[in-house]
Amino acid sequence: YTDTGSGYIIQNVYDPLIELGRDNEPTTEYAVCEGWEFSDDATTITLHIRQGIKFHDGTDLTAHDVKYNFEWILDPANDSPMRKVVGPVAELNILDDYTLEVVYENPFPEVLQYLARAFAGIVPEGAHGERSPEKGIAGIAGTDLSRNPIGSGPFKFVEWVSGSHIVLEPFDEYWAEGVPAPGIDRVVFEFIGDEAAKMAALISGSIHIVDKVSFRDFDFISRMPGIETLRVPGIQEQYVALNLGAPPFGITAEQVGDEQAIARALAARKFMMYAIDREEIRDEIFMGMATIMYGPWYPDSEWFSPNLRGRVLHDPELARQYLEDYYSLGGERPLSFRIIATNAQWFVDVATLIQEQLRQYGVVTEVIPVDKATFFDTLYETFDWEAGVEDWGYGNFSALYWLYAGYYRNHHNHNHWHHAAEDLPEHYHPTVPGHAEFCALYDEAIVEPDVERRKQLTWQMQEMLVENVIRIDLMIADNLYAWRSEVVGYGEGFNSEGDINLRFIREFRG
Repeated sequence: YTDTGSGYIIQNVYDPLIELGRDNEPTTEYAVCEGWEFSDDATTITLHIRQGIKFHDGTDLTAHDVKYNFEWILDPANDSPMRKVVGPVAELNILDDYTLEVVYENPFPEVLQYLARAFAGIVPEGAHGERSPEKGIAGIAGTDLSRNPIGSGPFKFVEWVSGSHIVLEPFDEYWAEGVPAPGIDRVVFEFIGDEAAKMAALISGSIHIVDKVSFRDFDFISRMPGIETLRVPGIQEQYVALNLGAPPFGITAEQVGDEQAIARALAARKFMMYAIDREEIRDEIFMGMATIMYGPWYPDSEWFSPNLRGRVLHDPELARQYLEDYYSLGGERPLSFRIIATNAQWFVDVATLIQEQLRQYGVVTEVIPVDKATFFDTLYETFDWEAGVEDWGYGNFSALYWLYAGYYRNHHNHNHWHHAAEDLPEHYHPTVPGHAEFCALYDEAIVEPDVERRKQLTWQMQEMLVENVIRIDLMIADNLYAWRSEVVGYGEGFNSEGDINLRFIREFRG
């Protein structure tokens, strides 16, 4: 999921190997896999592939295709961000055309959650073609599928005009009865950045589904005739990304090993951590419909460190102390930096409120709205930014996976937290300390069979992230949905991920 558009395509053009249900637990509903079994020692999982599934190119989906998907992700030459997610695979054995045995080097306790994330869409054998940067999205080298996806999902890809729209058409040979729903001849995803224009289009009936409703509009839109709404606990973490690869919050390549520069950058990050008033953001922007975070996971989860839960989040005096530390260590006065924010939904509003909160400390900021693709291109591929406001979804309900996705990857890390290693791209450089140690803890935790020990390691990593202010976790916003009543059944399929999943539409009366 490199951007919103790719998420729409993955959800509707592809079928996942394993799906996550409304309770966020693994399920076979609308999944390629119709069942699984584990060996007694938990090192082997046998996957039973559903028969009768066809790809959009007319070929049958079999265990050979699933094996190919594993092999492609595991091949280091493909540089897949999902390679570590798949786990330490030792063998892939086809038992018959619809049965695949996956043998791991050691027990992999959270394998189902990880496979649900790694294989969000199964593709035909050999479909990727050659990788190249020209085919890619958001700075990631792409394949033939990046702009011409072929899956087995209920809709076929027709067209994608970046920043404008995506067009899909129903796949008549989809394996699940009643899907796609009768009445749907064509699906057009339009990218409308202006919230007022989006709501006006929904009310007028020129669009039928919106992916997110602004918190200020939700009460109003809920009272409109012909429109249905739903509010559920969300998975979208609102955050402030800090560039650890450049001042003021990080270090340059020339400053690697410079203890004063490292301490100065940490003081700037700690200032931010205590200066931002999360409660004001929750109440002013999200109208109270969000859960404040104390670190990088759900605060009420047993997998969140009890040492972080309930900690002081907003402390103006402590913020001033860290700001003075920043200046005394040679930081430029006044502290000045840019905040980039996606120019859709509420991100610019959050950035602007943070700007106001920091002004009382004499800190000068510039809020720069950009489109989503530009935002992530900038974060991942350049050091030409200081702070960024966006959100990131918990696509896998494992605290360990979140630590992997947000912080572990040395070659694709939107905090620019890197350490010297073979997988560090040439255009990156080692940044603030701790990343190698963090990765070592993760590598230990992911294979730890003892639940309590794995939990302790997870807590330790969370505490490391907060202590070093690798990123500022703000809150988890509730998911707010709205759609026209003509789209019958659409609201029945929501899980916390909040993706637009058109499989659950029973009938379209448009």
